[in-house]
Amino acid sequence: MCAPTSTAPAPKKAGEDHAIGRSRGGLSTKIHALVDALGKPIGFFLTGGKAHDLVGADHLLPTMAADTLIADKALDAAERVLEPLAAAGKTAVIPPRTNRSSPRDYDRQLYSFIARAI
Repeated sequence: MCAPTSTAPAPKKAGEDHAIGRSRGGLSTKIHALVDALGKPIGFFLTGGKAHDLVGADHLLPTMAADTLIADKALDAAERVLEPLAAAGKTAVIPPRTNRSSPRDYDRQLYSFIARAI
């Protein structure tokens, strides 16, 4: 006869964050990367799979040395991305979200060139 075993998950140990998130598909991790003009990674940050892309941007953008950021719609956030970049004298090439109340312009030609290259 076997002794009863617990199926409850073990409590999280203090100070341990392995950047693993739970979703319907199981456990996952998201890699947020900052790359140079040639696509070579120059910085990365790990989060749980359900984390928003802005979490990675909050950690990576302050270290960005380039003058221009090219990113997708997930980083169309005025207070967390666009305004800090503008204050630092940097350009953001980010298409506006479709539900944005006030339209914002961006360099469509540069963005589409990069999107085709990927």
